[in-house]
Amino acid sequence: MDDLWWLARGFAIGLAVAIPVGPIALLCMRRTLERNFLVGFSTGLGAAVADLFYASIAAFGISAVETVLLEYRTALSFTGGIFLLVLAARTATGKGAIEREVNPGTSGAASAFVSGFALTATNPLTVLGFVAIFAGFGVGQGLTDTSRAVSLVIGVTSGSVLWWLVLNTLVAKIRHLFAPRTLQRLNIAAGVLIAAFAFYELTIAIMMAAPWLF
Repeated sequence: MDDLWWLARGFAIGLAVAIPVGPIALLCMRRTLERNFLVGFSTGLGAAVADLFYASIAAFGISAVETVLLEYRTALSFTGGIFLLVLAARTATGKGAIEREVNPGTSGAASAFVSGFALTATNPLTVLGFVAIFAGFGVGQGLTDTSRAVSLVIGVTSGSVLWWLVLNTLVAKIRHLFAPRTLQRLNIAAGVLIAAFAFYELTIAIMMAAPWLF
């Protein structure tokens, strides 16, 4: 029963981390609309695996890994910001046409998974976010009970995966309602929002690299 309780707490944390609208959510919805469910969901799945990685660091108190991530946080933030800028440009200039889901294949899903993972993993402060959320849920950093820690991490991953499954399923159900002109406008709007996230990430990186500028 105790493990189930920690699993439920992890599930709630996974939802809390995944639900807020960010670049990953925008990317998932756009890819599901323009391509297919598999590509959109694979993007979210990549983010969920990155969440699994960071949740494990927070739950097991792997301070050595956390220290390395924070040591290279500036470089990672710059990488993530540039990645987001490129993604914003590609999104805003998207063709805005729905591809027919004849033979989705796996290559597009694989690249979508990698991009979803990379976008989430290049944010070195994500691990601190998990630590803060864990504290908010009354979970101490570095659980001494391995069984509880494993249940917590599984719950976090399950909650995240479920959210991406639900989100992309709903978008896939209504993708036929979107005309090319509407998709073009959505692409531009999504591109602008993703660019805003990119500039925020780059600003954080610059602040860490040269704090005397601020």
